[in-house]
Amino acid sequence: MPLVSIIIPTYKRQELVIKAVNSAQRQTYNNIEILVCDDEKSNATKQIIEYISTIDERVKYLVNNRKKGACGARNTGILAAHGEYILFLDDDNEMLPEAVETFVQDDRTPAAFLYAWKKRIYDNGKTKIEHEPPTATNKLLTAALSNYTDIFIFVKSEHIRSVLPDEDMPACQDYDLSLRLTKQFGTAYCVEKPLYIYRSSKTLERISDNPLKKYRGMRKIVLKHIDDFLPQDRKKYIYNTRKKLYGINLKYAFAWLNTKEALRELKRYIKTIIKRSFQR
Repeated sequence: MPLVSIIIPTYKRQELVIKAVNSAQRQTYNNIEILVCDDEKSNATKQIIEYISTIDERVKYLVNNRKKGACGARNTGILAAHGEYILFLDDDNEMLPEAVETFVQDDRTPAAFLYAWKKRIYDNGKTKIEHEPPTATNKLLTAALSNYTDIFIFVKSEHIRSVLPDEDMPACQDYDLSLRLTKQFGTAYCVEKPLYIYRSSKTLERISDNPLKKYRGMRKIVLKHIDDFLPQDRKKYIYNTRKKLYGINLKYAFAWLNTKEALRELKRYIKTIIKRSFQR
């Protein structure tokens, strides 16, 4: 019965974080701690979580005193966690009751991490089960040009502490984390059943909906993992990013990339190439 630490970063989502915490409390596996890491330092969030903690001592409220952002809040939780395993849950998602028990009983836990299918819910009430590939390796993830494992991952605490989420990533933090975990610890495996609910809502503010942050995050993915991407995949990745953000007519993408931003990208790329050449 290993202790599992469920880490929930939150920012200005009092109503949603209650649902996330409640879904963690309803787990069929009881040996858990629920760490809510507040990135806003909100009195409203603090009062809500501390009230819940008076009823359920497994729930703890933490303030993110590291770099602001989801990764800073996650790292606050990681460094405070006591569990042998860690499970990330975003504040706008919910876990299905058997999620933790399913992960704990899986005999592939020495892997880089475990991930699962998700149940996507749209604003109109429609639902869709999304079936992810059965395995994730560094090679498969770079070839996919996107992160299909998401951030809802079950990972040994010693693994995640050696590969902390990058607090300087403006976006694509989950993709960067999956790439680094699989590079260091090998294959990640999928539990082929839905274990969490993902809200696909246009009313929720997400980093992935911010074109500038999304582009900078995807650019940094290429620069950080330049040796893992094939040359043609690097070009394809940036192309697909712009196409996804701006549609088929790419002239708008290049028009949006202003001179200052283009020069910054070129400078970072040259510095990365020079650094890599010395390492070789």
